[in-house]
Amino acid sequence: MGTELIPQDGDTIICLKVGKIDREDLYEMTRKYWKMSLQKASKANHVLAVVDGIVKEDYIPQDWKYTDNPKYEGRIEFVGNKCLNSPYVGKSVVYFYGKSQNPVKYINM
Repeated sequence: MGTELIPQDGDTIICLKVGKIDREDLYEMTRKYWKMSLQKASKANHVLAVVDGIVKEDYIPQDWKYTDNPKYEGRIEFVGNKCLNSPYVGKSVVYFYGKSQNPVKYINM
């Protein structure tokens, strides 16, 4: 297991548990169909893809919006870019989730 994630000063982070990576690419799994407040999500400057408690990718969101997919009405998605040289990839976020079943976790928000 990786070392524990320590947020850097000024970073507002959303962690998203995405499960197994094999069904589609990690970016697509991470970016869409979340039950979150659009207003709150828009404050994040990092979105972390989490698999088994470990950060696999870090994305810098450029824009958040409600999805156009009628099957997921009321849910939100983002468009963003992969963060190169992220200090968060490989780190554990188990501590932040505790026993929570919610796939969404806000850090410094």
